[in-house]
Amino acid sequence: MVHCLNPRTSHENPNKVTQCQRCDFLTQGARIGSYEVLSFIGAGSFGYVYKVREDKPLSRMLALKVLRLDQFNENAMTSFFQEARRIATMHHPNIMPIYNFGQLENGQPYFVMEYAPQTISELFHTSEGTRRLAFAEELLPYIEQTADALRYVHDNGLIHQDIKPGNLLIGRNGHILLSDFGTTLYLGMQTHASLGEVTGTAAYMPLEQWQGNPRRDSDQYALAVCAYELLAGRPPFLYKRIEEMRNAQMNEQPPSPLQWNARIPAEVAAVLMRALSKDYHRRYRSISEFAESYANAVRIAQQRYVCQNCGQQNRTGAQRCTMCGTEQDNRTCPKCDAPLRFGQRCCTVCGHLTIPPLMLPNSLLIGVSVRQGRYTIKHILKHSDEKRVMVAVAYDTQANNQQVILKRWEYTDGPLAQHAREVAHYERVTEPLARLKHPLVPAVLDRFSEGKHYYMVESYVMGESIAERLQRQLRPLQERDVVGYMNSVLNILIGLEQRQPLLRHYDISPDNIIIEDQRKRIVLTGFPIPLPSGDAVKNRRRTTRKLMLSPYMPIQDKPYDQRTCIYALAATMHHALTNVAPPHFPTYPSIRILNPAISTTLENVFMHALTEDAASRYQSYDEMKQALKALF
Repeated sequence: MVHCLNPRTSHENPNKVTQCQRCDFLTQGARIGSYEVLSFIGAGSFGYVYKVREDKPLSRMLALKVLRLDQFNENAMTSFFQEARRIATMHHPNIMPIYNFGQLENGQPYFVMEYAPQTISELFHTSEGTRRLAFAEELLPYIEQTADALRYVHDNGLIHQDIKPGNLLIGRNGHILLSDFGTTLYLGMQTHASLGEVTGTAAYMPLEQWQGNPRRDSDQYALAVCAYELLAGRPPFLYKRIEEMRNAQMNEQPPSPLQWNARIPAEVAAVLMRALSKDYHRRYRSISEFAESYANAVRIAQQRYVCQNCGQQNRTGAQRCTMCGTEQDNRTCPKCDAPLRFGQRCCTVCGHLTIPPLMLPNSLLIGVSVRQGRYTIKHILKHSDEKRVMVAVAYDTQANNQQVILKRWEYTDGPLAQHAREVAHYERVTEPLARLKHPLVPAVLDRFSEGKHYYMVESYVMGESIAERLQRQLRPLQERDVVGYMNSVLNILIGLEQRQPLLRHYDISPDNIIIEDQRKRIVLTGFPIPLPSGDAVKNRRRTTRKLMLSPYMPIQDKPYDQRTCIYALAATMHHALTNVAPPHFPTYPSIRILNPAISTTLENVFMHALTEDAASRYQSYDEMKQALKALF
């Protein structure tokens, strides 16, 4: 007698029977073509999956998927064949490969694929074998691999529609194998999962999938639910009845994963919450952008968990260093110098981020002095190898260690005459800023050349940039605040316009608009300094215009004028109001799609200011100020 592999009730059957006579499960040891059935693995969308052994000489362990008997009809047969063909035609290292196809004696189809012994959920266990919560960085390679496989699927006009931990298998080499394409939708083609039908797994389905209108964005939502579940120990919604789950997915806002696991980095939680937006417009623009944003959030969080005593990179959420055991590793706030706890995200004294977005916390330049020891670098704010520019916060030892901003440009290697030309160039292009006296623009305190670099020293503004505030809050800024910031910047630009020679700011961005801590005034900084031209840059690495331009600048403007600055200001404030960074070329999305709390009147102002055609924008700063004044 042989037993069937029904996981609930194993039935006895006569020897050499392939399929159970009482249910549709295969029997242990059954021969299916050149394969021996060993055990039951699990159930897919339309079939059962078994572990099989291939005949000698290969003797490989493989997986065999058979269409379920209760699905054995013409439509399901067609879908099963289509699934096999889809997988067979897709060649990607993170998509489960198919090796063979056939039919049982009664006509039930099957196909043979690679055997993956684990799902992604089974990776995260304690030494005792119980499940544990994943760390954000542990998930990173699996999210990147899954996203790359889904990008390939989407590029081929397909939507998977059933992304869940059980379909994210771990191959023999420890990499993701995306499986179960039984519910895949082929865009523009009639299939069993055609538009209007609801298919998938309830806990992982977004609103539009429940409505029968799946999109590529639906797979992004499902992958975010998978990450949420692995990090928090549960999916966003836990309901047993399908009607309750449907109502939750369509109407309830998912709770933050921090509610279930406080050690998840806030940046990572924010990425997941955006991908879990009900409206697909508010999710990331592609599955690749979601993975990139997740990776960036993990990278930012990990910086806080590098021990300043021994250099150990600790797990995110750690409360002490696992190498030296310290809880206080002498780190201080970069703004107010208050002592910080290990892994602290925001200073408890001044409220600022402990590691601002552009800061390089472990740069070798920290502690270096210039100008015969007068300026000592405290920390690096920005270092661009492309433009050979460095911006740092430094102490002025001749002014009671007052903090200043130190900007440095690197000279090109060349003869002394070329070096002299570059010195003269930097003296000339920084002269207008040195002469500028404006209360809302940092004053230039010093300029000098030393070694291979030219330096400019500016006054330090105690505050945070709009970019830092967005990173700290992880949500859009308030409309009334942003309108006030826009008016302030326009007033500064109008004042600069009246100077002789004319001074314009062609690098308006969230990094270059600072909100003072005490007086809450707006300070405009980061005026671009043009690099030398001609012989001075002939040996520089070539770059494209796209790389040189700020993503907040219009692509088609030529030449630049007030309308260019208006576009950059509007693009910056669009980012502030939506917490969604550009580029948005060729057209900006409506601001209310990304943030429905914004008024329609302000939306109209942005639509006018963000037109790619300069002739269709506001033609002057005063015109835009009048439009903003009419809002209140």
